[in-house]
Amino acid sequence: FEMLKSETKNFEFKFAKIYPYFTSNLVEACGELTPTEVRVCMLLRMSYPNKDILKKLDISNSTLTNLRSSIRKKNGLKRSESLTNFILSI
Repeated sequence: FEMLKSETKNFEFKFAKIYPYFTSNLVEACGELTPTEVRVCMLLRMSYPNKDILKKLDISNSTLTNLRSSIRKKNGLKRSESLTNFILSI
């Protein structure tokens, strides 16, 4: 199951307490991201490995690959550039 709404809100609340400016900085840097892309970025910011992101969001490996590719594209990152390093720099 994808994160339950209450679990998602709880996660987002806790995340905002730890990283108060990340989401607004992310939107400013990246522009239009889907809610799922934002959640992937939040999990990357917390240094979650891909296997844990897959479990947390209940998505397939190919879906995560597509999401990461989409986030890279929206930020003008080449495939050779680290998405995680980009996210950590925000």
